[in-house]
Amino acid sequence: MEIVNLLVEEIQKRHLDVLQVIVRQRDKVIGQHDFAGQLPVLLWSVSKTFVSMAIGIARDEGLLRLEDRLAEYFPDECKDKDMGFAKMTIKHLLTMTTGHHQCPMDEVIRNNGPFDDIKGLFFNQELVYEPGRRFTYNNGATYILSRIISMVSGVSLRDYLMPRLFEPLGIQDPKWEEDIHGITFGCSGLYLTANDLSKFGQLLLNKGMWKGNKLIPADYIDEATRPHADTSDYDPYFATADHHQGYGYQIWMNRLPGTYRLDGMFGQYVVVMPEKDAVVTFVSKERINMTGILELTWDCILEYL
Repeated sequence: MEIVNLLVEEIQKRHLDVLQVIVRQRDKVIGQHDFAGQLPVLLWSVSKTFVSMAIGIARDEGLLRLEDRLAEYFPDECKDKDMGFAKMTIKHLLTMTTGHHQCPMDEVIRNNGPFDDIKGLFFNQELVYEPGRRFTYNNGATYILSRIISMVSGVSLRDYLMPRLFEPLGIQDPKWEEDIHGITFGCSGLYLTANDLSKFGQLLLNKGMWKGNKLIPADYIDEATRPHADTSDYDPYFATADHHQGYGYQIWMNRLPGTYRLDGMFGQYVVVMPEKDAVVTFVSKERINMTGILELTWDCILEYL
């Protein structure tokens, strides 16, 4: 197919370390190329969107509300803390507007551990802003969401999603790393193949429907995929225009209006384009020019959809 040939040529020309790319439109794979075998790979922060969908499912099951305050789940941790912790809600976790000035996990991530007290890191870091007022990329917030799923369901996040999401999508026994307390990390740690990830993107595009079954509530996907936090001043070294369009519920908005993406380190992307009825999935190990992979969507794919 022309779209595949052009993609392969551009990926090689730009020296991008892409492992797989899959293009879907109208619920069918219209282009795919494997530069390496289809094996489960670490999705890094793409894992976060799976956590968000677990929250949406749990809300639909009556296990929680987005307006629930963290103090209801962590009364001891919130006691005698900045009043912001008492005001913080599940929605603030989803939108990464907790009030922290920086991610509470930054130092342990730089040092590659230890990851045995992420909850403590989250609650012991001072809040600088009132919850809801400012976006700060926050791995700890996603981990706390995973803990909440475990608290309301009685099982780990991974196990909660097995019958509700993974098994219906045909994803058998996915690996998702846990901490020493048996809590799924949530913010990272999920391993899937490119095909698995592409199906998940199609599920989001389908507003939660898969083979005639509702896996995720459509109203939650509608909420999750629109901007709730202003990211216009998000400025890490790799940031492009696609990082300044707003953040939903563990989902990024794109420069192309009406589109959104799952976004993971080293070039893991799922770009969902509802108006084109299309999903583009990249699985990569690009350490130099991660966003260059996302640019392929706009430079080489969009005009063919």
